Amino acid sequence: MAKKLSKKQIIDKLRIDEHYYGEFGRQWLSNSDIQNLQPSTFKQFGKVEPDNENFVKGRYFHQLILEPEKAKDFPIWSATETRGKAYKEFLEEKGLNFVLKESEAETIENMAKEIVNRNEQLTELITNKDALREEPFIGHIFGHEFKCKCDLISQGICVDLKSTSAKTIEEFVWLGKNKYFYDSQAFIYQTLTNKSMTFVAIDKAKKEYGNTGEFYHEIYVCPTSEETILQGKQKVERAVQIYENYHGKDKKEDIRNVIYNLNF
Repeated sequence: MAKKLSKKQIIDKLRIDEHYYGEFGRQWLSNSDIQNLQPSTFKQFGKVEPDNENFVKGRYFHQLILEPEKAKDFPIWSATETRGKAYKEFLEEKGLNFVLKESEAETIENMAKEIVNRNEQLTELITNKDALREEPFIGHIFGHEFKCKCDLISQGICVDLKSTSAKTIEEFVWLGKNKYFYDSQAFIYQTLTNKSMTFVAIDKAKKEYGNTGEFYHEIYVCPTSEETILQGKQKVERAVQIYENYHGKDKKEDIRNVIYNLNF
């Protein structure tokens, strides 16, 4: 296991998704664990989520930008535009839970092209030949072992790519801080990489330039503030305390004894 491996050997192994997201990688806490170590979710800690539509779409989007050699072999359903009997048989044959339709894949491909090509500075950041892509890191936070896998480390910045349904940059920031735990992600990533964190997001919905008939996807570039990092730190610290109470080696309480009590 990890204790018998050097740090380099661990990082090399964590570069492989099967190990990062599998049993080997579960030796470390991550931001996804922080979401399941909140006062209302801590009974779900350790639950492995099956592959689903959002995971598949996000994975294809990331591969197109960061690992195009993998994207070439991404399974796409092109036989029909519906998910009928033949589609279900295809899933069963391949052992998959969800496959993109051709039209969905094309939408994601257009988003990936736009985020890479529309802005010169952003293009340089993403396509920099010296950039690290899908690079794992490990380290200690509040006395516990954590891991992260950075989408991109380029020009001294840790960049995380997102696709979003937020309609404005203000909504994206609000949702990131109050719903999707981007603040705790930023704290963990910045702590483990020792680099500043920036989120780059693209709106899934198309918008039109006025009445021109020309459409585009909104792109948001959001460096993280000290306030966001502090808020994320507080979330992680609270989550670690919950982990120690209910899931740690020396846990103090049994989750089966917990009931919720709140006045209406």
